Amino acid sequence: MNMQTNLSASGTRTNLTLEGLLAGAGGERSLGGSALDRLLSAPDTLSHLGPGANVHVVQRGETLSRIAARSGTTWQRLADINGIADPDRIQVGQHIRLPSPASTTHVVKPGETLSAIAQASGTTVAAIAGRNRIADPDRIYPGQALNLGGPSPSAPARAQAPAPAAPASARPEQAGVPQPGAASVEAADIAAQRAAGRSSIGRCYAWVKTALQKSGAVNDYIPGVAAKDAGPALEQRGFVNILGRPGTAIRSAYDAPKGAVLVYGAAPGATDRNARYGHIEIRTDGGFASDYASANARTGAAANGLTGRGRTLIGVYVKPDAGAQGTAPTQAPPNVPAGQALPAGQAYAAGNLSLGRNEGYRTAILEAADRTGMAPQTVAAIIDAEASKVGGVWQANARAGTSSATGLTQFLSGTWMGEATRPGSLLNQEAKALGLVNERNQVVDRSALLSARNDPRLSVLAGADYARHNLSALRESGHIAADASPAAVAKYAYIAHHEGLAGARGFLSGDMSYLRPGTFEANVPARQRDDYMGAAGGDQGNAYRNWLSDYIDRNIDVTRFMGDAQGVSVPPVRSLYR
Repeated sequence: MNMQTNLSASGTRTNLTLEGLLAGAGGERSLGGSALDRLLSAPDTLSHLGPGANVHVVQRGETLSRIAARSGTTWQRLADINGIADPDRIQVGQHIRLPSPASTTHVVKPGETLSAIAQASGTTVAAIAGRNRIADPDRIYPGQALNLGGPSPSAPARAQAPAPAAPASARPEQAGVPQPGAASVEAADIAAQRAAGRSSIGRCYAWVKTALQKSGAVNDYIPGVAAKDAGPALEQRGFVNILGRPGTAIRSAYDAPKGAVLVYGAAPGATDRNARYGHIEIRTDGGFASDYASANARTGAAANGLTGRGRTLIGVYVKPDAGAQGTAPTQAPPNVPAGQALPAGQAYAAGNLSLGRNEGYRTAILEAADRTGMAPQTVAAIIDAEASKVGGVWQANARAGTSSATGLTQFLSGTWMGEATRPGSLLNQEAKALGLVNERNQVVDRSALLSARNDPRLSVLAGADYARHNLSALRESGHIAADASPAAVAKYAYIAHHEGLAGARGFLSGDMSYLRPGTFEANVPARQRDDYMGAAGGDQGNAYRNWLSDYIDRNIDVTRFMGDAQGVSVPPVRSLYR
């Protein structure tokens, strides 16, 4: 049936002419604007859109990315279906056509990957994996029939729209938190003036680099291609990442001060240029600027928080004026003579992170470090301790043979579910963005959520955040020294991950009564048991404590993840006993 015939017939019944329906903003012939919305809202007209028509009416406070997540698709697919040029600009009452709810079956062809199938189908790897109970998304085979499913029911919209975010210049400074200096503020003005009235040309990083150099915020044209990897280069030039820093309240990009450089990575499921390049922009008086200017951040509305429209804010970088109060900017590492230690703090800088064969995980490690406040070398040491390895390379899809532990950080099913539903956790935020957990922190799709353990970015974020949560609890109970170094923190984190919180407290204090029968035999290799039992005088609890202490000292070492580890001291576990 012809689309124009449908519209003409429907228009007759609703006092709209075909020309009126096809007349968009500015008199252009397009299926956009209020005319189509009026047609769609009229009685008995949805059927004329053809079989499988599925329409969502935008509610107050909704964004395109949230509608997509609730409907089992992507915001890019919705924008394409509805001809939406600017995904930030949807209106209350607007009708959004959704993909057909009918289940679709796809037969895998030779050479196809799950990610390519998900991209072509307007859905996500996690959604397909969960729907088809695929434990390892890398293992599909030609001829396999995959149920691509349909959208899930939309969740109720919020009753009230969020208040508009205040301009950057109107936000109060927070005591002790670094603020952009004069050169950074000037860079914001340069970027805003240069980008005014322009459309994006895919050169966001180049334009931000130019603005920073012209203002004198940096002395050179920053190297690098991918905007999402800008963090280390900025830190080497004196910028400080205040996202997640104690005393800050960065709930979305709109909370950043004028002159801040905002760095974005790919949100879960993103398959466009974001996944490879990310995005970067400077906070201005009127909004945000890169190779174009906009009142809206790249994550969309402030209500989206740190993740929206296929992007996640992973860094808010400010460069204070020299000597400004509350600042401790990281400078570019000086030329240090051989054998001489780096200045204090430089060893744990992002620029000194060395991952060797696991370089492909750098972006995820740096994002986790930024969002948890831990040193990237500490995060890497924690991940390395948990990851299964082949030839020294971390395996994102590893599965334990004796438990439900799965993924890069080997989360048990129950622990993963617990983290996903723990309000405010990083995994909780990411799972909500994927539509796997609802606003009441209830699991929507258990299979897809468990399959998400195979997503290395989610696994790294969850592993680091789980460690942060455990470390916070141990500090509150007095089991971690206030002046613990990042090297020590990595060992504390592993103890809590391996033994659990109650076990970690017992281990550190020497109360080994928490051990269950069989723990010693299940962990200590048979060839080592007699030696440890003998050294402990037959006390199995102390024998286990000594064995685990030695194991951690051999395997948890932040210096393995440093380009230059001169002068870094790694404390033995026995020095951490309380």
